[in-house]
Amino acid sequence: MSALSKALALALGLSGGLALGPPVRAQEACTSYVVQEGDSLGTISLAAYGELDFQTLFNANAELLRNDPTGLVPGTEIRVPCADGRMTATEVIQPIAETVAAEVAVAETSSGAYRQKIRVLTGGDWFPFTDETLTGGGAMVRVATTALSRGSSDHDYTLGWIDDWESHLNVLLPNGTYDLSVAWYVPDCSALDQASELTRYTCLNFIFSDPLYDSVFGFFAQKDNAFAKTKTFEDLKGARICRPESYSLHDLEAVGLVEPAITLAVTDWAEDCFQGLVDGTYDIATIESQLSNITIRDMGFADQIVENSRLSSIQSAAVMAWKENPKAREYIGIVNAGLAEMRQSGEWNKIVSGSLKEAFDRSAE
Repeated sequence: MSALSKALALALGLSGGLALGPPVRAQEACTSYVVQEGDSLGTISLAAYGELDFQTLFNANAELLRNDPTGLVPGTEIRVPCADGRMTATEVIQPIAETVAAEVAVAETSSGAYRQKIRVLTGGDWFPFTDETLTGGGAMVRVATTALSRGSSDHDYTLGWIDDWESHLNVLLPNGTYDLSVAWYVPDCSALDQASELTRYTCLNFIFSDPLYDSVFGFFAQKDNAFAKTKTFEDLKGARICRPESYSLHDLEAVGLVEPAITLAVTDWAEDCFQGLVDGTYDIATIESQLSNITIRDMGFADQIVENSRLSSIQSAAVMAWKENPKAREYIGIVNAGLAEMRQSGEWNKIVSGSLKEAFDRSAE
């Protein structure tokens, strides 16, 4: 198990097959909370929101949980944001159009001197993270482009959209057409001898920024499936597992969920995985938790499919650059500097919460 997988397992109270601890006292959102013995992100989110909501809690405490596997221990103070992502009940989230207009104004402010352009590429149809129909291009595009603006006043950027994500990897970054691509899940490069061909290629040829966003991946099953209530990743050996092709497999590789230990199905869309659960074609679908519940609801499967409360993994999405690009490290450094400033000022959370609210409000229409 990778350090990142261990971190989340410990944070959720899942290591060693432990069940969720006793429920915490009724915990209000929009405040902080001191972790008690037996708490987990699962019990805290249930008390605060009335439902499992790993992602909202993780967003507010990513720096703690990403870097410190023992971060969620008794006595640790964590932030429990409002259900809409605000850190406090008094925080005001500007209408998204006004927020983006302010971001653009800051980006365009300069002394009039020439600013070198960084050529940024992304792709659509990854709602709500990179989607041309959303304001600013979606949550991850807004975070990345704002980070570029905050990280350097000497550079401007251009943004291109090409939905063929494979061409980003194999053609457009390697041949220098673009400098950066937004956004890619960062692979685990610590054990390349056991990694897939795609993971090896990506690790050997690209460099990544600090995380733009950390996605909690859930493990979903039909209610009466034998794998629905497994307690450890080892218990999933022998399962038929489905994940859409647009997602990396490195988190599964890190915990040994590779063939022949499992039977892996890679489908075109998340909907295909969930349909397969209901049809009995697959035992497990593992996809982003926050978005999966919306998809399951929209497909009418909310009463048939359950999310495992004991198993989750994390994938961190970042900006990617071709290693041989002579400007790669400079440009990644600019992104990292901007991200650090945004997290320190709280701007990162405002952009993410505003973008996700816009997307989820639209999906509910």
